[in-house]
Amino acid sequence: MSTPSGDIKDWTVPWLFQDFRTGKKTATVVLSRDAEVKKIFFRAGEILYASSSVDADQLGSCLLGSGKLTREQHANAQEISGKTGKPLGAVLIERGHITPQDLVAGAKLQVKQIVRSLLPWRDGRYLVDTGPLPPTEVVPLRMNTGALLFEGIRSVDWKIVRKSLPPLKTVLSPSKDCPLLLQDIELDRDHQVVLALIDGSRSIEDLCRLSEIGDFGTLKALYLFIALRLVEAAGTRSEERIQEAAHHSAAGKKQGSAAVETLVTREAILHAYNSLDIQDYYEILGIGRSAAPQEIKKAYFHLAKIYHPDRHADTGLKDMKSTLEKLFVSINEAYNVLSAPDKRDQYNIDITSGAGKRRQDKRTTTEKDENKKGSASVQFTEGMKQYRVQNFWGAEESFRWAVRLDPSNPEYAFHQGLSLAHMPRRRHEAEEHFLKAIKMAPSKIEYYLELGNFYAKNGLKAKALSVYQNALRHDPNSDRLMQAIKKAGG
Repeated sequence: MSTPSGDIKDWTVPWLFQDFRTGKKTATVVLSRDAEVKKIFFRAGEILYASSSVDADQLGSCLLGSGKLTREQHANAQEISGKTGKPLGAVLIERGHITPQDLVAGAKLQVKQIVRSLLPWRDGRYLVDTGPLPPTEVVPLRMNTGALLFEGIRSVDWKIVRKSLPPLKTVLSPSKDCPLLLQDIELDRDHQVVLALIDGSRSIEDLCRLSEIGDFGTLKALYLFIALRLVEAAGTRSEERIQEAAHHSAAGKKQGSAAVETLVTREAILHAYNSLDIQDYYEILGIGRSAAPQEIKKAYFHLAKIYHPDRHADTGLKDMKSTLEKLFVSINEAYNVLSAPDKRDQYNIDITSGAGKRRQDKRTTTEKDENKKGSASVQFTEGMKQYRVQNFWGAEESFRWAVRLDPSNPEYAFHQGLSLAHMPRRRHEAEEHFLKAIKMAPSKIEYYLELGNFYAKNGLKAKALSVYQNALRHDPNSDRLMQAIKKAGG
């Protein structure tokens, strides 16, 4: 039962809304933060409409943003509304600027925008008003609260996800209202797999290890489940409980494996691999000759997700690793050629002239190496994109593939180390990759600085000083190194 008022903290907003949904309550929820005041109106647990003091959340602004209204029409209608006291929507319809259907669509967009803006709130106040609902200028919408929350929470920024999740050793279990709360919510396959692994004995750390969608995808899914109250914390994994849960982990691997098997079978992998020599790059990616760049990119990432060797590391397809790696390299090669206009043009000429389907047998070792390096560059670019938004798990996966495709590039190893350094359970791997990068490029001061900083952050000041002093041999006049040594107490 929600209290009439309180402070907004982690989970407050989505939990409050879910409380109204399960309890089929009728009331107005008023949320305020600084000068912002936003209201959500519920009837029998479903959202009817919403209002906000923020200009960008107003109905007119939403209609402007959706292209249903011009600025001149908006300003004219606002002036008339202010003089006559008529609702803005009514004036817009009377003036012929929008249709009643446009008004309803705009109101729905307004509600979605307001609800989405509230979900990331971590401060402010809320108040529950159980008095009669005020009238609205549009027909009450009765929007699907569950689906609206699901859609909004999925779009929450990763920084909020990372800060809001409980400790990794927290054990999660399905909530008693889970079946009820799942009504009207369509989980995709990845979410279904993660939810199926939650049984009250596994910690967040366990779930990341067992899920085949990677740490980043798993943590975002768990954030979604907790925010929707589908799961709840059941305590913290203690050392004495680890042995007790071992057999559950083994069962979870089998369960996760079965889910992956539904995505790709051994026969499908062999068929794709055996078809490589008789397919051109377009056929490998499953696209037409006239495919647009965006279509090529979409096809590549779709196939990369299906045939990525690491997705099948803990499944019955472990023996297919070598085949999957060769298949994935070919998929990368196809994308590298078709995504570059000049390479694609030349490839089209070769196909037309009958130079061969894939020219695989005609390519020199140098050409093959260039293709691999190009594919590595694609993976590195994707890794940098993910790293900038602090998706360290996704970034590490891309950097790892860049290293596999071009193991001679120290930047790839270095950035894989940077990503790993942000993962609590993989810091020893980060150290290995920093050392690897330094070995390949011993004069790169930045590598020494990051390794030294990594040691210092983990309380290893003596090792940090040793790294900094070693780097001074390559650049005795480096101000950055001298400052790092001074900071470390040297």
